[in-house]
Amino acid sequence: MLKVMLLDDEKSALDEMEYLLKGREEVEVVASYTEPLKAIGEFRYINPDVVFLDIEMPVVNGLNAAREFLGFNSNINIVFATAYDEYAVNAFEMNAIDYLLKPLTKDRLDKAIEKLLKINSLKNSSYKKTVMDRLGRIERCIRQDFERIAVYDNDEISLVKMSDIFYFEAELGKTSIIASCGKYKTRDTLDTLQKRLWDCGFLRCHRGYIVNLRYISKISPMFNNYVLKLDGTQYELPVSKKHIKELKKALGIG
Repeated sequence: MLKVMLLDDEKSALDEMEYLLKGREEVEVVASYTEPLKAIGEFRYINPDVVFLDIEMPVVNGLNAAREFLGFNSNINIVFATAYDEYAVNAFEMNAIDYLLKPLTKDRLDKAIEKLLKINSLKNSSYKKTVMDRLGRIERCIRQDFERIAVYDNDEISLVKMSDIFYFEAELGKTSIIASCGKYKTRDTLDTLQKRLWDCGFLRCHRGYIVNLRYISKISPMFNNYVLKLDGTQYELPVSKKHIKELKKALGIG
């Protein structure tokens, strides 16, 4: 039996999820909350097996609430019910954390429950670290959708969303930005950008390049180095031996 806690600041969303879960004999909804702080405060007394929660909530968002729950119980299962786009959902769908895209459907919820039942007996000591790493990756992906960088387009200064940028390139003493909306210049050096962007899903893959991790589709060996292929583009970027280990770690590759 899975003991389930629900957390969403919208009462209608809670009612909908509870209604859909009622048809599962293996599931018991033990508590539901519209206030994140109250849910965090009472979590340790309820001790659920899984928490279904929204991401965008006032006062405490779902990512921070999940960290609090993991602090109380490192084996807790976290399932996000989110209105974020399909890319974010597909990019981070894992066995240990699941995502339900609003509006919810019974079929998708059933698949999440089946996954939870399957992994519930497969917990190990590295589970908490794995979950925390994935939460960080989700947060970086979401942050990209809001962060912008100032770029120079002739005599004008424009603001480009981080999520639209494929990579940064150092060329002829200047830094170029290659994005889905065009090619731009920035006055920042790659070293400066590397420090600024490390928690926004970008990584230095070569002395001349910083890549947006969300676009990497393939890593191929080439001579003594590697080449990155970027999803949906013709771009290929070199990866030096110095950076390949860090890159694999960031992508969750063993």
